[in-house]
Formats: sequence, structure tokens, C-alpha cells
Amino acid sequence: MQKNTRYFGRKIEYHGEKFDSIREANFFKKFVEPFGYNYTLHENFRLHPIVELCNGVIKLRSSSYKPDIVIRDKKGKLLHVIDIKSGFNTQYNIDQAAALRFKMFAMKYEIPVEVVVPNLKSFRVKIIGTTKKFTPVTKHNLNYTIDELVKEEEAE
Repeated sequence: MQKNTRYFGRKIEYHGEKFDSIREANFFKKFVEPFGYNYTLHENFRLHPIVELCNGVIKLRSSSYKPDIVIRDKKGKLLHVIDIKSGFNTQYNIDQAAALRFKMFAMKYEIPVEVVVPNLKSFRVKIIGTTKKFTPVTKHNLNYTIDELVKEEEAE
């Protein structure tokens, strides 16, 4: 069964890399590739292991999350965990399951997922699921830290 391309873009390949949408590939071309970042695409992160219940009779599946783009520093520390969306709307762009995965990821790996909505020359970024309302911040590159992003949002 084919996914509805209205909400799930068409898969695309660029320089041997596979992207979930043209939007995702264009973000990569403009904001990641030219700068030589240490990145991975669709890296699998385990959120929790298999859970055994009723003395092992029942097992709940493990959960994992694959962000669109992960950027690390030279030592391997996570700098940016990016999920590309077409908007911040919870009805069509970020469903409850995705929001829960973002929270579980942040809890386990101690870095929030940056929800990114690319535009032609910039992108808007937002952190979802915080106790404080986080308004999208417009950025022109990835040369910022999460701490700087939070401070910038507070100043707005």
C-alpha cells in the first residue's frame, strides 16, 4: 500500500543518499552538505528495550526513533537531531505519536529533537513538548547550539 504523498513526500535519492521527501533532500543540500558536518541520515535510536510482562509470557515491542538528520561534533557528541516537517501543525504535520517519540528521545539522549520547517533561504526551528511554549525561530544555518536556540527563543 502506497503512502499518501500529501502528508508523506515522495522518496528521493541524491548522491547515493535516500531521503523521505524533496523538502528533506533540499534542506540537506542547502544547510548540511556544503558545510562538511559529521552527519548521519535516518540513524536508528533505541528508545526502550523489549518489556516483559506477566513473568515473560507477554512481551511489549521495543521502540525506536529515526530522525531525518543527526549532526555530531568531532568527538561524536550529538549537536543537532533534526526532523524535517512541512509545518508545526499538530493535526497534519506532527501527530501525537511523533511528539511522544520526540519526548522519549530527549529524555533518553538528553538533547531535544529540533523540528525544522525549511523555506527557500532559511528554516524555522522549534522544540516540541516543552513545559514552556516554544515559538519557532528562523535560522539561516546550523551554526548554533541548543542552549543558544533556547536563549534566542526566550529573547523573542
